[in-house]
Amino acid sequence: MKSTRKCRTRVTGLSPTFWLRAWIVVSLSERELHGYELISSLSELFPNLLSPGIGGMGRGYRILKDLEEEGIIIGRWDVEGTGPAKKIYRLTSEGEKLREDIIKHVEEMQDYINKFLELTSKRF
Repeated sequence: MKSTRKCRTRVTGLSPTFWLRAWIVVSLSERELHGYELISSLSELFPNLLSPGIGGMGRGYRILKDLEEEGIIIGRWDVEGTGPAKKIYRLTSEGEKLREDIIKHVEEMQDYINKFLELTSKRF
C-alpha cells in the first residue's frame, strides 16, 4: 500500500518555492534587474519549477511581490525609453543578510545530500 504522507520539503529547503526565491535573491545581489528578466532566467535555469506561459510568469511575479512585501527586495518603476514602464528590483540590506543565510543553508544541505546519497548507495 502506497503512503499518502507527504515529505515536508518546505522545512528542509527543498521546495520549489525555496529555490525560486533563493535564485531571485542571489540574482539581485549581482545587479538590479526587471521582473521579466528575473522570471525569464528562472524559467531557463529551472524549467521544471515554473510552468511555461502565463502561469509560470504569474507565479514568478507573486514571488517578487512577496519578497517586496517582506522587505527583502525593493522595486522602482523605470519609465525611461520606449515601451511600457518596467519595475526594476534590487536587494535591501535585509535581502543581503538573507542571501548570506541562503548560501549557508544550501552549503549545509549539500553536505546532508552528499551523506544521504553515500548511505543510500551503500545499501542498494
